[in-house]
Amino acid sequence: MKTSIKTFICGLALIATASFTANAGDKEAKKTSSFGTGVYATKSGKINVLVDKINADAKTTLLLKDADGTIVYRETIARDNKKFGRTLNLEAMEAGKYTLDIISGNEIQTKTFELAEQKVERVLTVK
Repeated sequence: MKTSIKTFICGLALIATASFTANAGDKEAKKTSSFGTGVYATKSGKINVLVDKINADAKTTLLLKDADGTIVYRETIARDNKKFGRTLNLEAMEAGKYTLDIISGNEIQTKTFELAEQKVERVLTVK
């Protein structure tokens, strides 16, 4: 009986140690971000960009680049502005691939999207 209790306690200690080690490794593996972003397209063909910074230590820059890497839009938001949103109107932009970089401090979050021309279908009806 004493042997089975000792075995049970040793097994329980081993499981608790393994569980603690796994949880500590998971926390170290997760990278904390100094800001969160939300980028989504609207039905009218615009892009909404939302940024929520944890602290106001650094200014934030929005860079919109085309496929060649040419900057087509740049905006710098003040340090003290912790939450903000922008709507980017893409009507005048040519079709192609684009990259949106959101930079705050030493961190960059990148979103990519593609503008395509809407194809018009021809319909032939014979009566």
